Amino acid sequence: MQKLNSTILKVFIGLLLFFWNVNIYAQEYTLIAKIDTVAKIATVDNLGNLFVVTPQNELLKFNPNGKFLWNYTNKSYGEITQLDVTDPLRVVLYYPAYQQVVVLNNNLGEISKYTFNQNPNLQISLMASANNNGFWAYDEINRELRKLTNYFVDDLKSGNIYQRNGFDMQANFMLTDDQQVYINDTTAGIRIFDKYGNFVKTAVIYPKADFDVDDNDIYFTQNNELLSYNYQTFDLKQIPLPDSLAFKKATLRFNRLIILREKDLTLWSVKKN
Repeated sequence: MQKLNSTILKVFIGLLLFFWNVNIYAQEYTLIAKIDTVAKIATVDNLGNLFVVTPQNELLKFNPNGKFLWNYTNKSYGEITQLDVTDPLRVVLYYPAYQQVVVLNNNLGEISKYTFNQNPNLQISLMASANNNGFWAYDEINRELRKLTNYFVDDLKSGNIYQRNGFDMQANFMLTDDQQVYINDTTAGIRIFDKYGNFVKTAVIYPKADFDVDDNDIYFTQNNELLSYNYQTFDLKQIPLPDSLAFKKATLRFNRLIILREKDLTLWSVKKN
């Protein structure tokens, strides 16, 4: 009985500490637009433009007020799994089934294409923009990060991450900024690498797939909640949403909140209190 009471006490303390560390963000929201489009991917660039990928793998672009601008579709390459708008003048799409990269301009016109199928020793599962108009790629066969030039030539390689760092990533999403590369490892959390491909640390959180990063804060959806995790202070915060209806996913980026629901999505401006 004494051992049971001790176990219950430990569980209670653990729960208390967890909820003590899950703070509530104060936000002010203003609805910008409700868009009657089903989306599987949605994000905004640093100019406030909204980009949406539909279940039919059509890319749609809306202006900061939610007005439709342009669309792009290519039925030759299968499913889009990665959309990167880090550079608003260069939109990067990745179709992994065909190992195909498509780069678009800000009007969604094609700039370039490249396929990794030419090299049987590569299996690129993830793609993202890099600085200097380059790209980051994760090679699943060789377990390494590769930084590529604008012409898809190797600029640097991390080397085999399993051999160097001792973990075998099950990676399903990648995001970058000027200084770091963030990869969602479904077995361990978000792996963070520096701009040279060196492993830095792991943020022990478990997004299903995609997430967003703002400075040291990682935004992700989990258990029907939008959360923020600071990977320097380890502070986890729940972010209240303006729409109480059921949603599939929510994302916060560049002071814009996107809420994806079954049949539509809403776009909100955000002011932090």
